[in-house]
Amino acid sequence: MNLRDFIKTIADSDVAEWELILQPTYRHRFTPVIGPEGEQLSLETDQHRMSFTYRKDIRISMAYGLIVKGNFVLPISGPLANENARTAILDLFDAGRMVHRETVLLVDRQRCLLPIPKIWSDAGCDIPIPQYNLIKLLHTLAGPPTDFDEYFETAGMRKAGGDWP
Repeated sequence: MNLRDFIKTIADSDVAEWELILQPTYRHRFTPVIGPEGEQLSLETDQHRMSFTYRKDIRISMAYGLIVKGNFVLPISGPLANENARTAILDLFDAGRMVHRETVLLVDRQRCLLPIPKIWSDAGCDIPIPQYNLIKLLHTLAGPPTDFDEYFETAGMRKAGGDWP
């Protein structure tokens, strides 16, 4: 199976086909804390908040929740520009090996998870359909009970054809 087929399998799946796991993921990120003189003061550890296993094929799994940027600045002309935004990581795994990492945008005080467009534009942002489906699935599994499509449209995003990733 190639990467696009793998992602399509996930993106086209149903929410009921996933098992939520709220236990430790054991996929830690280690970040050195550097002091004013450039010396390492300590080492911070972090991990995804949750993971999911695909019930139809338990070799397929996802982990979500590592924060990338706690204060992500949206384009000033965008409709959500004044809202609190951050980015987090979604990792996709096949038999325990990471095969894809996607950065996800959390907007409006984390009320919605959205894809990050390749190009931000006042005229709207094209999002490939597989990316749209993947992030919508994640929003439904891990996000708050808000209307994904409403936020997607408010953000000036639209589904588009094209290859992804």
